[in-house]
Amino acid sequence: MVSLDASLVAVCGGFIGQYAPFQSIHIQPSSSGVLVMASDHGRITVIGHDAKGRGDTAATIIPSSELLKACGALKTARREVLIEGDTATVITYRKTTADERRVIPVIHASTPFPPIRSALVASIERWGATPQLSATAGRYETAFLEKAIKTVGVCAPSLVLSCFDGGPLRLQSETIDICVLVMPQAAEPIPAVPTWIQEFAASCDCQSGHLG
Repeated sequence: MVSLDASLVAVCGGFIGQYAPFQSIHIQPSSSGVLVMASDHGRITVIGHDAKGRGDTAATIIPSSELLKACGALKTARREVLIEGDTATVITYRKTTADERRVIPVIHASTPFPPIRSALVASIERWGATPQLSATAGRYETAFLEKAIKTVGVCAPSLVLSCFDGGPLRLQSETIDICVLVMPQAAEPIPAVPTWIQEFAASCDCQSGHLG
């Protein structure tokens, strides 16, 4: 059995791929709660954490559209999902009305979840290192950036974006324990600041708002 914030499952559902093993969501109890993760063929990886989550077994599920819709975040209520065996129970806790329960069948994945933990090791080491000036920048496909911001934006009104040396672009929010990594398609030299914007900055009188 494992239970956690249902909105984390809904967010992860926005990043699953179409083919094994990327069409699944992995939910795993940890010493500090419950982790939930998904990866869209390695292009975007998302990891959520529920400090209040609990469980005694991991589950790798192929989420149905019915389950993802039932887990969707609400502004007026809190949702929890409990997965036990082949069923998921989504509980909606409302402030003014009785709690709602919805039982939905669960499909467990037959293939192991991708080994994203090993892929994160180098990134975590780099994030923890003393900051240095980067020599390269990452090139990120617009579609991946839009997907990451739009999907997480449902639960997070603002995001902090950070990256390093052409590495993953990391999106985080204080309002929900979730981290999205958008993988770059290439590491390229940091482009020079365009001449036209340098000229504009040099000619602008910031005190009066007039161009010099």
